[in-house]
Amino acid sequence: MRINLVTPFAEKDAVKALGARWDGAKKVWYIVDVADLTPFMRWIPNLDAATDESGDAVTQKSPSKLPAKQSQGVITKPSVEVPSCGCRVLPWEHCEHSATKPTP
Repeated sequence: MRINLVTPFAEKDAVKALGARWDGAKKVWYIVDVADLTPFMRWIPNLDAATDESGDAVTQKSPSKLPAKQSQGVITKPSVEVPSCGCRVLPWEHCEHSATKPTP
């Protein structure tokens, strides 16, 4: 049984590492005949809508019967943590409290 996954681009490597496959025509990640769905549950918001047995189950259902999906928002954090001494200087500027000078 094929199950389509709702996967953000940032998480594509994670689903690929778990064994999901990419459908280039439908632009969706999917899994086929997986016994344990536990690792994939974060990408399966609605198991009935995600199941794709006849080719494209999502388009076969009318839009009014599909559940409304609310956004959970985007949570971001800096990719690099910059230590701060409390001064109001930019990270690349010299701080009187730091022992080293920044590199240009």
